[in-house]
Parts: sequence; structure tokens; C-alpha cells
Amino acid sequence: MNKRLLIPAAILLCVLLTGCGDGGYRTDFPPPAGTEKPAGWFPAKVGGVDVKIEPLTADPTRYQGTSAFYGGKAKIVIIQTKDGTALDEYVKSTAVPHLAKFSTRSSGKVNGVWKLRGNGSSGRIYGWQNGAWIFSVEAADDSLFDEAVAGFPFISKK
Repeated sequence: MNKRLLIPAAILLCVLLTGCGDGGYRTDFPPPAGTEKPAGWFPAKVGGVDVKIEPLTADPTRYQGTSAFYGGKAKIVIIQTKDGTALDEYVKSTAVPHLAKFSTRSSGKVNGVWKLRGNGSSGRIYGWQNGAWIFSVEAADDSLFDEAVAGFPFISKK
């Protein structure tokens, strides 16, 4: 193999298999300080559907979080974990298995940071870690996904 192609091929393989690429999104915004009300974090509507906010139902001694539902059109989740072990366990036991419904998917932890993504006929999802926080945006199609991203302050298109 041509040595000049080896490094670009390795980078491409990393992006495709482990999700180490950024997917064209900026996700390094400061996470919530904890003093804000969760309703202020989410878009009021996605796809013309009003937001329905619900608290996370996971173990409150290890996680606290909120989910925003937009009918069957979109879902945004924010979770704060108590420590790195709890974060890794949540991603491995909940987030990664959720990706199974997508025909194309990747997840991985690169340089200590989780990234997840999936797409297919069931929609599109993008998840990321920022410190002790886990975020995910999921939608039934690309336009709803773009609308959810545009209204969520912790992610933007590059």
C-alpha cells in the first residue's frame, strides 16, 4: 500500500468505525451550570410539536437529567453523571444499545470522550460527552434533526 495513503485511510477508518470524527458539529459549548431551569435548554417546538419535558428515570444517586419529547418526531436528552464510572456505564448500558435501531451507527471513546451517532430509516441520532454530561439529539428525519440542533444551545453545525 502507498505510504502516502496510509494516514488518510487510518483517519477515515477511525471516523467510520469509532465515531472519533466530529460529524460536522461543534459540541464544546459550556454545559449547564445547574442553576438554569431545564425548560430553557430545549427548543419550544420541533416539527410544529410542542416540547414535553420529563425528568430522567435512571438511578438518581448516579444520574440526573431531563428528556425533551416532541411527539414521535424528536427527542433531546441531557444527563449529568456523578463520576466517570457512572458516565461510562450509562453510555455502555443505555446509549450504545439504543443505536441498534439504526442501520448505520458508530460509538466510541476517543481521548476520554464519548461520541455516538446513527442513521437509517428509523431516523438520526447524535450523542456526545462534555465533561460529566451526556447529550443526545434524535429525530425521525434529517430536517427534524437539523431543526432540533438549531434550537439546542449545546450543539451547532460547523
